[in-house]
This record gives sequence, structure tokens and C-alpha cells, in this order.
Amino acid sequence: MKRKPKKNTKAEDAYIRDLERTGTFEKADLGEAQLLSPNEYPEPVKRFLARERRMVHIRLSAASKRKLDAVSRAKRTPTEQLARKWVEERLTREAG
Repeated sequence: MKRKPKKNTKAEDAYIRDLERTGTFEKADLGEAQLLSPNEYPEPVKRFLARERRMVHIRLSAASKRKLDAVSRAKRTPTEQLARKWVEERLTREAG
């Protein structure tokens, strides 16, 4: 059974909004940002990176997305599950 990834916490959302508002380079110029080693990352960033490590983001053309949606509806399978199955089959074919 596929588990849904956890939603961002309020602290993670606040951290992301703050970065989007000011930007990392501006924060560095103002002295508000510094380089950190991975073990010094704030807890919200650590959790976010842990979730992202397990994800693959795929960009499809509009035509491919429509085809995927049509097949998904025809097979009554969620789009994400169908896309995962296609990727896994392709990896198996190329490996074997």
C-alpha cells in the first residue's frame, strides 16, 4: 500500500515563505544566512530533505499528461500509481 507523504508542518511552511520572500542571496548579504553542514540544518529543513530524497519529480508534456490521465481513468487506477508502475517497468526492462 502506498503511503502519502506527510504535509509540511507550520514551521516548515513559515521557513519556506520566509525564504521565498527575501531569498537566500539577500539573506547572505544581510548577514542573516550562513553556510551550514548537513548536521547543523534546522529541523524543518532536515525533515523536508528526508521526504524529498525518496521522491522523483517528472515533468510531462501536455499530450503525455492527457494520455496518462486517459489511461488512468480507463484502468481506474490513480495517476500517480500508474506513472510509478510505468517507471518501474521501464527500469526493469533497461536493467534486464
